[in-house]
Amino acid sequence: MTRAESQSASSPSQPVAKFRLTRVVALQWLVVSVVGFFALGYYGVHLHARFRGEHLAQVAIPVLPSGTLLFWLALAALVLGVVVVLHEACHGLFMAHYGSEPSFGVGLSYALFPYAYAAVGGERFTRNQLLISLVSPFILLTAGGLLLMAAMPEHLLAVLLVFALAVNGAGSVGDLWMAAVLLQYPSRVRVDALPNDDVQGFAVYDPESNPSTGDGTPQFAGLQALSLVVTGAVATLALFGTTVIALVLASLAAGTGTVELATDRLLLFRHEVDSSGVARFEVGEVAVGALSLAGGLCWAALGWVSEWVARKS
Repeated sequence: MTRAESQSASSPSQPVAKFRLTRVVALQWLVVSVVGFFALGYYGVHLHARFRGEHLAQVAIPVLPSGTLLFWLALAALVLGVVVVLHEACHGLFMAHYGSEPSFGVGLSYALFPYAYAAVGGERFTRNQLLISLVSPFILLTAGGLLLMAAMPEHLLAVLLVFALAVNGAGSVGDLWMAAVLLQYPSRVRVDALPNDDVQGFAVYDPESNPSTGDGTPQFAGLQALSLVVTGAVATLALFGTTVIALVLASLAAGTGTVELATDRLLLFRHEVDSSGVARFEVGEVAVGALSLAGGLCWAALGWVSEWVARKS
């Protein structure tokens, strides 16, 4: 994922920064959401097994009769709808708590990214108010889902919760991205929609900023550095996940379905299909985590070098 561009303001009444949801950002959100869904589903299956007192070496996907498959697809669609409603209700609940009257709807960003939304009128939020409104669905639904899964691991509901939590996590990608951007600014700033702009996004206003006297809005260097590392790590994980999905689909279409990214000592990913048609796959969590962290550090180093070169030129 790339960082949003910021634009300096000329007066305190103007935004000190603007962040736009461009087509590139929408595509990045889509890729991260898809990869995130599969990653969260994989770890959700393992966590569910732990709650049941089991340990899974591999995740198996059985071949289902058409009738059973249709039943599970219909159930998944129902769960998806419930998750979307609860997710947006969490946004709306906190927006209303802070004095707004939210409205709800659905849309398609650049014909790429389907989304549901909770919108408000002309109110400005403080940074912390918007942060809470943004992350509340991810935190509340994840915590509630995990508690239910732990309380009744043998129930069918626990299986559905694995899917529900993966959907909610994937649907929170944009919320978490915006929250990460806002955390780079002090708590005194206020946030509003972009002025005179049809592009989705938001603007940051600082009541204490006065460019004419040199009083600007500080950005936290530590959080900016952390943001670079996290951005690079997520991008690396998304690239790895996209590559793996493409390899598996290609192998299923033209081969045996076997994909193995491993050495004698190191496992990144393994997928195979047995004679009965059951697909089994395994992810080397430690190796993939190390790969993602390395990608994040490289991305951050590249950003620091670019800034150093820009200052010297």
